[in-house]
Amino acid sequence: MQRQLVSRIIESRRDHPTAQSVFEQAREQMPSISLGTVYRNLQLLVDQGRLLERKIGNRPARYEAQRQRHYHICCVECGALEDLSVPYQEILDRRVQRMVRYQLQEHRMEFYGICPKCQQRCQQKPGGKQRAAS
Repeated sequence: MQRQLVSRIIESRRDHPTAQSVFEQAREQMPSISLGTVYRNLQLLVDQGRLLERKIGNRPARYEAQRQRHYHICCVECGALEDLSVPYQEILDRRVQRMVRYQLQEHRMEFYGICPKCQQRCQQKPGGKQRAAS
């Protein structure tokens, strides 16, 4: 029952929630659920291949339901993580597989930058500077 609740919460969201966020939403429907239970169920769902876990730097992991392949963009300031509506390039998978002769399991392509909200916050600070693009 708890696992189903955690799974439903992730599947209903498009914002790549953290375990803490899933826990807060789960408590609204099941007040007795603990944060540890949410973490255990998230890990089990990841192990079963039903969820994807995204770890960006030292920020808390974010989760998403297994859907069609896609790319992400991550804000290096606040950690926001968004799906990109750029078509997935299967040809890249095939090229890499031919080059290295590995049987690919998956790959992740993530873009990093500063989101519009953080850009605005940076510009509003006295002497605020944006990081240079690399």
